[in-house]
Amino acid sequence: MERNHMNGTPITPNYLRYGGAKKSTFEMTGEELAQAAKNILRRAREKAFSKGLPIYFTRDGILMAEYPDGHVETVTKG
Repeated sequence: MERNHMNGTPITPNYLRYGGAKKSTFEMTGEELAQAAKNILRRAREKAFSKGLPIYFTRDGILMAEYPDGHVETVTKG
């Protein structure tokens, strides 16, 4: 099991599927896809932050972590 580089705790990924969409992504318009992506991000943040965990994303090709208190930092190899 992978461990969090910050404090050594086990990492359990949050797997969210479909974002509550009512239809297949193949049938969605660009606007519907954007809304589904927004919903998935919101749900991922809620789930991770409720457990005190960060969410990870890339910005300009750089891996970032956003924490429940709102601060964002660059993730580096430890």
